[in-house]
Amino acid sequence: MITLKTLERTPSLAELKVSYRRGRPKDGKQERMPFFVASPVSCEKYLRSVWDDDTLELREEFILLCLNGAHEVLGWVKLHTGGFNHTPVDLRLVLGVALLTASTAVIIAHNHPSGSLTPSPEDIALTRRLKEAGALIGVNVLDHVIMTRTGYNSFLESAWG
Repeated sequence: MITLKTLERTPSLAELKVSYRRGRPKDGKQERMPFFVASPVSCEKYLRSVWDDDTLELREEFILLCLNGAHEVLGWVKLHTGGFNHTPVDLRLVLGVALLTASTAVIIAHNHPSGSLTPSPEDIALTRRLKEAGALIGVNVLDHVIMTRTGYNSFLESAWG
């Protein structure tokens, strides 16, 4: 059985059976909690604080930011790791983690090791399906962010959102 404990994630991210902890000290380079996502720029700042710089140009990884109703980051979970130009994403796992952590909103993010900030047709389709499925269960998918070493692309700020 897959549980949050088996995934690489924020140590403070809790399932429903565990209470949330606020104001944890900095863990390495990770931003201090609570951290509020007020814009795509602040989202990128948080993502850069948790992303492993050594893998940004090596393999695709998919990270889920779990947020409460005030857009405060409850934590993050690395859900999928792939190859040089693709990582499979299971919608059920993404939304299952959102439900287990009582998140009212999420931001999805993945990197492009190629350095391209242009979303693939699969990226666009995934975002649309997640938004539709999230709306059915009351989880708002706020943004999809593509990260590279030199920049980011926010679906919220672009024509794909």
